[in-house]
Amino acid sequence: MIMRRFFVLMSMLMSSVMLFAQPVEREVAVECDWGKISATLATPADGSDTVIVIVAGSGPTDRNGNSQLNLNTYSYKLLSDGLVGEGYAVLRYDKRAIGRSPIAAEDVANLVLDDFVDDAVTCVEYLRSEGYKRIFIAGHSEGGLIALIVASRGVRVDGLVLLAAPGYPMDTILRTQLSAQLMPQYAGLMLQADMALRKLKAGQRIANEDIAKELLSLFHSSVQPFLISSMQYDPQLLASGVEYPMLVVCGGNDIQVSRDNGEVIAKSAPNAKFVVFESMTHVLKDWASSDRMEQVVSVYVNSQLPLTEGLVSEISQFIKTIK
Repeated sequence: MIMRRFFVLMSMLMSSVMLFAQPVEREVAVECDWGKISATLATPADGSDTVIVIVAGSGPTDRNGNSQLNLNTYSYKLLSDGLVGEGYAVLRYDKRAIGRSPIAAEDVANLVLDDFVDDAVTCVEYLRSEGYKRIFIAGHSEGGLIALIVASRGVRVDGLVLLAAPGYPMDTILRTQLSAQLMPQYAGLMLQADMALRKLKAGQRIANEDIAKELLSLFHSSVQPFLISSMQYDPQLLASGVEYPMLVVCGGNDIQVSRDNGEVIAKSAPNAKFVVFESMTHVLKDWASSDRMEQVVSVYVNSQLPLTEGLVSEISQFIKTIK
């Protein structure tokens, strides 16, 4: 009987400890000039004076790392949980016009990259008003470019974490990605894509009827303002002017942003640490193969796969070294 009571008591204690250790999540609405940014603020049970803002990648990717474009990873949610477990607060949010941060339908076609930069700045200012002493920005993919632009504006943060961030201007990135998918079988289509990229880089709009139907979803007139604005930024130039501590992370099996992107950013930045996880894919999860189609059907749609082992601890260690 005594032993039974002992085990019951231990079970209750363990349950209490597990309950206490669970992250506390609450929905917040960050006020801004166009409406409200819908976000989730996750904190350790005993609080934290340090917070990390996760800035999502391109397209309709929501605060959890999922999108309507057959992306189901929960990578940002997993990253948040891991960082909260390390003792930090984490804000992840739906970018403007995405998820629960809607805007008027007629305004979507006028979005430019600077709009998303403005929203990231607003989130940083919100967290500062909430009393957080240390604020870090963790930008994934396009979110890494946004983080660099935020820092270039002189916004006060304590450091940047760039996850699979582009190291070249957007037109160069798109050209590389399209070449990998179209060449050599669809060389003619690649030539048309190259011409479109050159026009957009120069700030010229293209009529939809002048775009090959295979490329229309990428270069549609409704997204051209955003593409044109994105192409004006050079991540290496931005990084060279950032004096904040920076952790640059890339994956050896990333089929979207190759490791040389991280290398050139780290070389350009005056205060950067560069880390490669050899098996990591673009969605921050490991996969043994760099085969594009294999990853698309096996990694990009698998919410059950864990984050790359060591990723959270690497970020945590980086933050711990910054006083």
